[in-house]
Amino acid sequence: MSDFRTDLGKVRGIGAAKGGVHEFITHRVSAVVLAILLPFFVYGLMKALPGGYDGLLAWVGSPTGAFVLLAFLSAGIYHGRLGINEVISDYVQTTGIRSLSMILNALVSVSAWLIGVLAILKIWL
Repeated sequence: MSDFRTDLGKVRGIGAAKGGVHEFITHRVSAVVLAILLPFFVYGLMKALPGGYDGLLAWVGSPTGAFVLLAFLSAGIYHGRLGINEVISDYVQTTGIRSLSMILNALVSVSAWLIGVLAILKIWL
């Protein structure tokens, strides 16, 4: 009976992640970045694919192609990681399994990003 907070004050800060607004905004920003990069990525692939494997290597080896591919890879993996985290936080009930799943998701995402970036940089440089 000594709780004098309003209903809104009682609800604030309650939720699975306690940071839903930040995750919502970053998810939308990464989606917009992907939407902006997609035409450049598709155009580069369309120009490179008639040359076959050598044409693709030449496109990735160019500064423009490497930049577009690095940005698209980074935004795509980040966007996917945020989406999978949202699914995990919504549907996994057990706290321990939820935490383990989010850590595993982060590790897999960072590993995939590192492998992709190293591959692109190896071709480019």
